[in-house]
Amino acid sequence: MENRRRRRRRRNYTGQIILSAAVLVIIGIIVFGSIKIYNIAFDKAKNYTSATSQIQSSEEPETVHIIIPKGASTKEIAEILDKSGLISNKLIFRLQSKAQGYDGTYMQGEYYIAEGTEPEEIMKIIQSGPVVDNSRKVTIPEGYTAKKIAALLNERGIVAYDEFIDEMNNGEFDYEFLRDIPRRDFYLEGYLFPATYEFAEGTTAHDIISKMLDRFEIAYDNILKNTGSEYTSDQIVTVASMVESEIQVDDERAIAAGVIYNRLKAGMKLQIDSTVQYANDVRNEVVTHDDLEVDSPYNTYMYEGLPVGPICNPGEAALEAAVNPDNNDYIYYVVKERGSGEHVFTDNYDDFLKAKENYKNSFNN
Repeated sequence: MENRRRRRRRRNYTGQIILSAAVLVIIGIIVFGSIKIYNIAFDKAKNYTSATSQIQSSEEPETVHIIIPKGASTKEIAEILDKSGLISNKLIFRLQSKAQGYDGTYMQGEYYIAEGTEPEEIMKIIQSGPVVDNSRKVTIPEGYTAKKIAALLNERGIVAYDEFIDEMNNGEFDYEFLRDIPRRDFYLEGYLFPATYEFAEGTTAHDIISKMLDRFEIAYDNILKNTGSEYTSDQIVTVASMVESEIQVDDERAIAAGVIYNRLKAGMKLQIDSTVQYANDVRNEVVTHDDLEVDSPYNTYMYEGLPVGPICNPGEAALEAAVNPDNNDYIYYVVKERGSGEHVFTDNYDDFLKAKENYKNSFNN
């Protein structure tokens, strides 16, 4: 009886070993087959790209300008390349990036890539980082107006002041975020995104503005699109421009945005100094009674509601604040003291007057 039990156990162990071996063989076949299919897909994609390149015209290929934002994933980069027409299959690009060790190594920046460039070469380019010619590199600070941008570009010898302003007002630019904004003086004010740009020799005003709008489009997709707000994107950009012009301290941006929305909802005039300064085309430290008399749709001391459009070109932080304002009851703010950059926020007029008096007194210190 004992010997029979042992023989049964041996048979059971043998069966388990055979079953395990069979499972391992099946898994091996699946893995091997997957790798084979994976490699065939890559070979076909590569051969297709090479064939396409050979069919192309003998003319010099067009150069495509793309921007890889900071922290972009391989999936997001594939979307950008696909949208730009540089690749034909987003999934294969992602799989090939992972298989060849490029995944997670791509660098942010602006790139100029020739049409027809093979995917693997594109991977090498955006892994190496953009080539920057410092002599043509221009930083547009946050809060610059269109006029200040034009003056800076003119000073650097990139493009003439009048040419830039004329193209900004009259050029044709097809972007989703521009379709519903009204035609107004300095039409694209608010949408010339502040960033560091590299402009090649001979770049036109249209090309420069397109690069700025391309960069704004990224912010639009990440911040402004589908907010569910009762305000239009253009109105939110206008709020962001006031926040950018008024506020220097990072932590105060969302608070100031809350004040602006609170005043709008209460039917109060915004009475924001920066809008008057924009209307007068002057940036004095103190707004005078004479300044307040300017009859302009940008004068929020004279007219209720938002100004007719943005008063500068805001950066991402100001746009974020305008989309996600602080939930507060404040309806006033005033600079704490001269040169501090900080503000006092209050929900009643008496406290506002006290803070305003303290600010005036700081001029005598």
